[in-house]
Amino acid sequence: MQDLVLKSQGINKSFGGVHALTDMGFELRSGEVHALVGENGAGKSTYIKILSGVYHKDSGSNAYNGANVDFRTTIEARKAGIGMVPQIIELAPMLTVAENIYMGGYPSAKNGIVNWKELYRKAEETASIFGMEALVREPVGKLGAGYRQLVEILKALTYDTRIIAFDEPTAALSEDETRRLFELIRKLKAKGISIIYVSHRLDELFEIADRITVLKDGRVMGTRDIAAVTKDDIVSLMVGRDLNLYGEDSRKRGKTDEVALEVRDLKATGVHGVSFSVHKGEIVGCFGMVGSGRTETMMAIFGDSPLHGGEVLLKGRSVKIKSPFHAVRMGLGLVPENRIAQGVILIAPVKNNITLPFVGKLARKRGGFLDLRKERAIARQYIKALNLKTPDEDTQVSDLSGGNQQKVSIAKWLATRSDVIIFDEPTHGIDVGAKADIYRLLRELSDEGKGIILVSSELPEVLNVCDRILVFRDGKIVHEFTENRGLNEAEVVRFALG
Repeated sequence: MQDLVLKSQGINKSFGGVHALTDMGFELRSGEVHALVGENGAGKSTYIKILSGVYHKDSGSNAYNGANVDFRTTIEARKAGIGMVPQIIELAPMLTVAENIYMGGYPSAKNGIVNWKELYRKAEETASIFGMEALVREPVGKLGAGYRQLVEILKALTYDTRIIAFDEPTAALSEDETRRLFELIRKLKAKGISIIYVSHRLDELFEIADRITVLKDGRVMGTRDIAAVTKDDIVSLMVGRDLNLYGEDSRKRGKTDEVALEVRDLKATGVHGVSFSVHKGEIVGCFGMVGSGRTETMMAIFGDSPLHGGEVLLKGRSVKIKSPFHAVRMGLGLVPENRIAQGVILIAPVKNNITLPFVGKLARKRGGFLDLRKERAIARQYIKALNLKTPDEDTQVSDLSGGNQQKVSIAKWLATRSDVIIFDEPTHGIDVGAKADIYRLLRELSDEGKGIILVSSELPEVLNVCDRILVFRDGKIVHEFTENRGLNEAEVVRFALG
């Protein structure tokens, strides 16, 4: 058996009255990939933040290479050899890739001034892992989400690292970038570096992990060798029950003849003549690879980017949507792909986030004063519907786990009761139990006569939830599957890849 590099015992952590971790125990062997899974709010991110010096445990012990440690800062942890790649990217956008990689540890000359030549040489050497040598002098703010994620990974490799914790590392990565990441992880394993791997994508775990520990409500439900479990075994430990992820489509109403939204020859940045329609009571899926134009199309419809041509019709009437605020007033909702930048206000309470799109309606009959009782009732309704793990509706969104922040973003648009709602990657960072809840809610909304657009990179999701499927490539719809019956993944991917 490999030597233990880390042994955690009796770790407890509370935030206010919420117990994030209770008597947590965890062991990590030298040169292994140990997956940590659980529903949103199970305590996964809390644990690795304690290890890496972001949070401080209330009690318990962490033995690292046989010695008890309690890091007070992330720099202290990194210098000791424990790095973390966080779920939420926190880089300095105005600084270069090189400056971000070595932040807190710039090489200096004899006079104490930064040795810029040496900094960029070292950065090029480190960035070569992902073929990013040419980008080390670029400001991070100019990079896409995938590259920013890779910069965070490179930051974790700058010291003599013995443990790296990855928190949802592939959420913003393309298929090719994910493949490179897995190759890197295998190389790190071969060097004896240990990996803690947090992910909701269970398929990844069977490709990359050696062992798996399941958390539920801050407690360890079990640790297993990955070769000895199935996906169903993991899900049962996570949610405490057998789960039929996609459920049965028991909609009573279904698609009607009335068109809720129509797009004709839409042109915008990254969109080159897109036309489609959505009927009331219908769920239309939009599938395509990264950069295919799906999200760009939805943002153009929602008024977030200017149209260069084409027409948008709501309920058969041509409309000029000038801004997202204008779109909401016209009965159009959008759950955005990037929940942090576009979906929620982190420093505001849950209740204010949920009611934000229609806060004017809550004040209209009260002389401009907000109906606080109604606001609380609406917030509690959707907290319950989405099984949102929060102490109460007054909790600040920044205090929630990443997955529960996503649920707040979704709740906000469900609460608007818009006629047409666009969901752009609504299950990214969401655990399997919450996914099932969201699929059920999508069907309930369509049963109420809403027009639903589901943009997703997860093909099984599109195949199991949607009535029709639009396949995007190069800013266009290249194929429409008018009947989603008996389709297999290969048929759809063939059009997406061209």
